[in-house]
Amino acid sequence: MTNNSIICRPTRDTFVRFGIVLLAFFGFGLYFFYDGSVGYRKANEVYFSHQAFARLGAEASRGAQHFAAQAQKPLIAAEQVGGSWMVEGKYPLPAVCQAATTTPAEAADYAAMHKSWADCWAAYSARMHFPIKPAEHAFDTGAIREQWLAGGVCMLISVAIIYLMLRTRRRVMALEGELVTAAGQQFRVQEITRLDLRQWSKGYKGIAYATVNGRKVRMDGMTYGGFDPAQGQPAETFMQALLARYEGEILEYEQSKDTAD
Repeated sequence: MTNNSIICRPTRDTFVRFGIVLLAFFGFGLYFFYDGSVGYRKANEVYFSHQAFARLGAEASRGAQHFAAQAQKPLIAAEQVGGSWMVEGKYPLPAVCQAATTTPAEAADYAAMHKSWADCWAAYSARMHFPIKPAEHAFDTGAIREQWLAGGVCMLISVAIIYLMLRTRRRVMALEGELVTAAGQQFRVQEITRLDLRQWSKGYKGIAYATVNGRKVRMDGMTYGGFDPAQGQPAETFMQALLARYEGEILEYEQSKDTAD
């Protein structure tokens, strides 16, 4: 390293942004996995239990004899498939679902159900810690599969973000004499044939592109060095030093605007 070296390391804000995005995708992934494994099945139990209370309430209004015949059956008509209860063969319930084997006391009370099945449902949902208002529809196996797929995608994105964080941490943007380091590549200033500063000179993105041997190399000042005046604007210092050594074509915002006109 020489006295003329300018080394721009990843900024703290860069990792803060990475962290926020990582937490968001990781959190969404966990949320999707929860719905796929627990949430949607629980919602189905609430949905079909509520329907059963409404049906038993209608039977109670027809008389005790009609009600008694229905109240002897499980609250939810379901079959056990592979360790889980299923309604109509496509709506999964929790593996342990009492409503699939019994009728709860709140639904078996003819007098109370005849008076107000909604009050009975409120009592039952409170005891079971169910929402008093069920979902608008049940969730079939396809919907549950989608939750697992969405969760998997979020987790893959989380892994990709972690990879980018580690890669960014290892990289720098530097100018050491005539040697430039950017985007994991090294080249000499003399190898640059064009500098595209359209997204740098306006200061809203801090991104420049150097054309080196026919390929574009990205120089990201927002990620490496930054533009904080309190820290001496390392990225801008890097660019000014590069421009002092560079003698080729420069494409700036004002130039591109004039050309377009």
